[in-house]
Amino acid sequence: MIYKSASTSLTDAYRAGSEIGEALKDSGPEVILLFTSITFESNFDVFIAGLYDGLETSQVIIFGGTGDGIYETSLTAHYGVCALGINSGGRTTWSTAAELGVGADSPGTARNCASAALAQLGGKAEWAFVLADGVTADGTGVAAGVGEILSIPFIGGMTGDDRKFTRSRIFLNGLEIEDGVAILLASGSVPFITHSSSGFIPIGALGIIEESHGKSIGRISGQTPLAFIKEQVGKPLAMADLGILALATYTESAPDRFFMRTTYRYDMLTGAITTFGSIPTGATIQVSGAGREQLLQAVQYCIDTVVCTGFTPAAAVIISCAGRKWQLDNCGEEEVQAIQDAIGLQIPLVGFPSFGEIGPFLTNDGTYTETFFHNATVVICLLGA
Repeated sequence: MIYKSASTSLTDAYRAGSEIGEALKDSGPEVILLFTSITFESNFDVFIAGLYDGLETSQVIIFGGTGDGIYETSLTAHYGVCALGINSGGRTTWSTAAELGVGADSPGTARNCASAALAQLGGKAEWAFVLADGVTADGTGVAAGVGEILSIPFIGGMTGDDRKFTRSRIFLNGLEIEDGVAILLASGSVPFITHSSSGFIPIGALGIIEESHGKSIGRISGQTPLAFIKEQVGKPLAMADLGILALATYTESAPDRFFMRTTYRYDMLTGAITTFGSIPTGATIQVSGAGREQLLQAVQYCIDTVVCTGFTPAAAVIISCAGRKWQLDNCGEEEVQAIQDAIGLQIPLVGFPSFGEIGPFLTNDGTYTETFFHNATVVICLLGA
């Protein structure tokens, strides 16, 4: 496997695309993972045209989307473009699929998308990357729907739009997709290892979700969510707490693990809260919080866990919550630097701050839990040669 990453902060759409294409051309990529800010919203078609011109071919799979910034080996920024070219030398077969309407039926749309991509590979895949519209989709449903079809761990995230929460894009070849889900599958030689970590620390008593409608939670252990949270932390939830106070959600399939749900809206009249991903009725939760130190410790723990397995990385893909970037300095550069320091190698690295992360937990015995939808989490995937 040959990997090469590139990035640019050029604001001219065509020149930015051309610069990325020219930088990756010599590696002969079969697939390009592409992440951008929403900066080129009005002329993404011009950007893609520049990319193809720079590559001097359109016979390459383009898969990616918009986020809340970009991460790349040499550039971490609020605005720009980053890309990872992958060339397997013909040893890997790739497939892609996309489905619209993820906002109306996230599990069903994701299930159909995964089925379509898997069918192209004869029912066998070794690696999978999933993206969904971070404004309309319920990431919980997306992860569940894909998980019904794929028996392998998979990674991914929810596309974003520089913290506007209005529109985002998925890129699949020359298409711009809204209100959809897309998947990239690989069959063949794709060595990888992945892990997820948040750094959030549970506070106070456990609670049970007694009433939930999609992403809206109306009742926790006999109280409104706002009353429950106030009882645990000793003060009312405020705007400044959004993305910082979260609900650790426990699952029967991995009882010693929890995934995070952050709140992005609350209703003072009803006491209800709305989270970035749904939590089913009956789930056990616990109010949690994290500061800057805990967030960076989570990155260190996550990368140390995968590096300690002895896996030799040749490239890295990072999906980290946009909320983590907002709590850190320098566009999340600290996370990227911690990963590079732990790997100890200057390898191609790309990623983006997302509106929700998708990934499994790596267990102590080297196996994976099921794949979850996360908030406030970093998902690190190392790719091997």
